[in-house]
Amino acid sequence: MENKKKWAIGYAVFCILYFAVSVAMPHDRLESRGLEGIGKPSLKLKTETITDDTELRFEYLPDAQALSQLSFYFTADDEGVYTDGRIDIGAYDAQTRELLASASYDLQDLGAEGFWGVDFTQEPVGQAVEVVITGKGIKNGPYIWLNTETETAGTSYEDGQILENNLIFNAVYRTQVHYVKKPLITTLMLTILGAMFFLVSGKKQEKATKKRDSGLGKKAAAFGRKLKTFYEKHKKLLGLGLLLFITALMFLYVYDVQIRKAMNSTHREVVMKDNQELLPVTADTQELIQYYTTEEKQLVGLGVRMDLGENFAGEGLIHAEVYDVTGAAASGETTDLADQGSLLCAADIDAATLLDGQYMGLIFDNSQTDTKGHTYEVKLHFADTLLDSGLSVIVTPKGYYKENTLLVNGAESAVRLSMNAHTYFNLFLKKYFFAMFLFAEAVCAGFYYLAFMRKCKIEKVFLFTILCLGILYNFLITPYMTPDESYHIDMTYRHSNTLLGIESAGENKCYKRMDDTKIEFTSEPSLENYKNIYDGFFRGVRDNRLVEADATSTTEAPMILYLPAVLGMTLARLLHLGTVPMYLLARWCSLLFFALMTYIGMKKLPFGKITLFLLAILPMNLQQCTSFSYDAVINGVIFLYICCCISLTWREEPVKPVDILVMGILSIVMIYGKSGIYLPIALLALLIPAERFGGKRVRNFCILALCLLPVLAFVNKNTVAVNYIATTTEATATVGSSTTAGYTLGYFLSQPLELVRIMANTIADKSAFYLMSLVGQKMGWVEIEISEVIPMLFLLLLVLSCMRTKDEPQYVKTGQKWWIVCVCAVCAGLILAGMLLTWTPRDHISIEGVQGRYFIPFMPAFLLVLRNGRLTWNRSAERGLMYAGLVGQLLTVMYFIKAVLIL
Repeated sequence: MENKKKWAIGYAVFCILYFAVSVAMPHDRLESRGLEGIGKPSLKLKTETITDDTELRFEYLPDAQALSQLSFYFTADDEGVYTDGRIDIGAYDAQTRELLASASYDLQDLGAEGFWGVDFTQEPVGQAVEVVITGKGIKNGPYIWLNTETETAGTSYEDGQILENNLIFNAVYRTQVHYVKKPLITTLMLTILGAMFFLVSGKKQEKATKKRDSGLGKKAAAFGRKLKTFYEKHKKLLGLGLLLFITALMFLYVYDVQIRKAMNSTHREVVMKDNQELLPVTADTQELIQYYTTEEKQLVGLGVRMDLGENFAGEGLIHAEVYDVTGAAASGETTDLADQGSLLCAADIDAATLLDGQYMGLIFDNSQTDTKGHTYEVKLHFADTLLDSGLSVIVTPKGYYKENTLLVNGAESAVRLSMNAHTYFNLFLKKYFFAMFLFAEAVCAGFYYLAFMRKCKIEKVFLFTILCLGILYNFLITPYMTPDESYHIDMTYRHSNTLLGIESAGENKCYKRMDDTKIEFTSEPSLENYKNIYDGFFRGVRDNRLVEADATSTTEAPMILYLPAVLGMTLARLLHLGTVPMYLLARWCSLLFFALMTYIGMKKLPFGKITLFLLAILPMNLQQCTSFSYDAVINGVIFLYICCCISLTWREEPVKPVDILVMGILSIVMIYGKSGIYLPIALLALLIPAERFGGKRVRNFCILALCLLPVLAFVNKNTVAVNYIATTTEATATVGSSTTAGYTLGYFLSQPLELVRIMANTIADKSAFYLMSLVGQKMGWVEIEISEVIPMLFLLLLVLSCMRTKDEPQYVKTGQKWWIVCVCAVCAGLILAGMLLTWTPRDHISIEGVQGRYFIPFMPAFLLVLRNGRLTWNRSAERGLMYAGLVGQLLTVMYFIKAVLIL
């Protein structure tokens, strides 16, 4: 590397500035107060049910911080169903009686429980607040729980009478803090990476000229020569062995710390829910016998939920026994049937090991199968030292689970124990992840063979690598785990029905195979998702009947955006594959389309292939492209369009008719995704010089056509969206489907400085998040956190990939760089503006809803700006960067497994 010292000093200054700015920059943090003691299931008291005549008042003096939200814990009555009526909540200045905030809630939206309150647009600081809660159109409504465990701030009144216990409330404060730990660690990591980089770059090490005369020196020199010869002869095999060893080490690590632990856990389902009622352990409740008739087909244990009081000492044993008394219980008697049943579990549980509010597990000695309809007897006997000790059993209220009887010291009780069922051990995880490990080893071996032994072209190595990594991601990030995938799955199913000639079921409905309506995946990580994949991977469809199923609402998203997934799903249905293989095949077809588009574009590139390679295998991009999301189509189309522009600009070849035709089609397709925010990318065609077209006249017409086609398509597709943004007023501006007030175009035209303020705040507050989420530090629904090492590694590799070798032409000139920056800036501006006008609530200090993955499509163009004539490689580092990218992906898989298997 040339000018090593200069670049090293600049890098050090950058690290210091990064640390100083990160520490100095304040961050908003929300803190809750008023919920102290709410986690105790012994909370019993509540207000009277709210009616039209009820008035609840809450006087509260906030701390000397900005009060953002104040809400209260509403729960339904025993019936729990409301069809009309509403709750009005108003917050006033306690002194001036000025209305600070208000909200109304329909009772039919309450469900079983919920926190309802007000949000303050002008956040009061140290200003006394009085909240008034009233009912409208309610005869017998919900109630609010009272805090019997902890004295919290504020005073509560019911119909003018002061309450002895305070209302349970949640006061959310907005505070500003300065982080030191994370910036310090990040700076240290950047420093270490930079030190390694600059240490190995620059001057070549001089060979030692002096030889030792001692015999030991001669032997060492001879051994060194042999070692060097062995290395030169077998270095390819050694490199392959190292890669396979790294892979094995990573999987061994996650197996030891996470998979083994998850295997020993059980799948649990709550079978008798509670309502926070308690049955204290006393002399009158020393012996409990609960009968439970199961609906589960397999059972490995049962659990009873326990509560620990504040003064509970935890001394004494609980003797527990579980019997299968199915035959004896058929008579319908409610006496102790243990003598007539088979003993499944007998255990003495130390009360000191119990956790407050958690289930005490009673695992059977042997797993039970075909258990549906079986009746079990759970016997609990508490030691004398546990009587009146603060230990309680959590129970269900009177009237629930009548078929399951509870005997308390031999007498039948009206309540029932809160219980869960352990349905199976998660032993399948060992086979699941062992198969994944073997496949990862095969991928590494194939990658190394193509890249270092056969020395194949980068595009061929890329195609193999991304398709294999896509298979890993398909099994690791299960269906429904990526953002909005349930919506994309329903849209794909509708388009598949169209191909198969099946009529539409209408809004919010879709005809699906009966089997496809039974299997359930969750959007959050769960072991049940992996169990669904494990059980259903080799299963064909059993019930192929079409039934009307609930689905997300239909939109005008065209089939072309989902075409790869639609073809994959349709093929799976024609082959009568089950739900799981159908989902996996459709997702992999989406990735296949993206991989082919990128592969074709990579073949065209005269330079920068390794940059495109690394961009395509970014964890976030792989997640989105290996899913039902149309990101695979949009990203693949835009990548190919940018590659065509680069190829026609810097390759000494004339433009062919097929090139213009392909670019025209691509420019039309790219505007169909994300409301056309990638339209400015079409302007990159202006980089193509006139001599490629054979003259300015032809060039001007073709460029005008390439820019006009997507504009016309945009007007045709997004007129409604543009018209909505342009005509929205303060009275009609809302955020998404909520009633929260949003920003409008007219607001910023009248107050342009507000736009500058919000944009500046967004850049200051969200830049780090955009960089991290562009690579994929938070996966899934931005909830699965992996190590910050991953995005830092890939960002460093992307920067290094932009460096050219000494003998490589510069290609990109300064004027072209400025044009690329302008195009990318306009594209980024549209992304931010779209979320500002449709997603960001009024008075937020920065733009909400934008993720780094939205910037991935135009990154192949933007990274051209980093090419320069000062920072260069002495020789090509493409193979090493590919190797590092694959290792980065293996690290991502390791961290992801650790994250999703946390119990």
